[in-house]
Amino acid sequence: MITVGLVQADIKAYNKKGNIAHYSEWLKESIQVPVHLLIFPEMFHCGFAPDIQKDAEPHNGDSLYFLYLTAHEFQCDVVATLPVLCNNVLYNRLVWLSRDRILGQYDKHYLFMGEEEFFTPGTSKTIVNTLGYKFLPLTCFDVRFPEWSRNRVVNGHFDYDCLVYTANFPAPRESELLALARARAIENQAYTIVVNRVGTDGYQRRYAGGSAFINAHGEIEAQSTSGKEEILIHSCDIDALKTLREQFPLSKYW
Repeated sequence: MITVGLVQADIKAYNKKGNIAHYSEWLKESIQVPVHLLIFPEMFHCGFAPDIQKDAEPHNGDSLYFLYLTAHEFQCDVVATLPVLCNNVLYNRLVWLSRDRILGQYDKHYLFMGEEEFFTPGTSKTIVNTLGYKFLPLTCFDVRFPEWSRNRVVNGHFDYDCLVYTANFPAPRESELLALARARAIENQAYTIVVNRVGTDGYQRRYAGGSAFINAHGEIEAQSTSGKEEILIHSCDIDALKTLREQFPLSKYW
């Protein structure tokens, strides 16, 4: 069992420092139980805006330092997505870090319409082996492309146990996000976690959240309140995957 916190945040446009200050106080007030993992939405400190490149930082910038401080304070792993500038190339980068190091990073591969004006797509995935399980972290629009999350089995061992999607899915498409995530969970026999934002971004698009924990049957075990800034904490019985995979061995057809 692992206990995970989904940080369904209202990310204010053009207020990176204010958003980080808000996270700092909000997390202290809200997290009263030990957690193993905290996951923030896509573009966790700035949201999307027409001039998002202004919020980009080097990979060792102040925002990453805040994530390390958070991991230290709560003694857990932390996952977040932010605009990162490397050698004059801008990436929509997901970072997964522990208290003392980066365990993995992933540059979003499937860029949503308009993102390609700013970002360069990543070309590879990463599996993060931590907390006794294997995770595949992906980002938002990636959820629409089943081949990109395809689980594989080699000598009886699955590539991963849990999919993690950090997201910025606007309110009109929230139901699609959950439908797609449930499909990815079922077809890959994997736990799936979705973390979406609320509020309004720099394009005046509205977000309602829908952050959820989905088991490998495609069932929503826990879901945050629609339209509300909330930290949803849930303990995931990922060990139940072993039983499901043994009783319903779909992987032999893969």
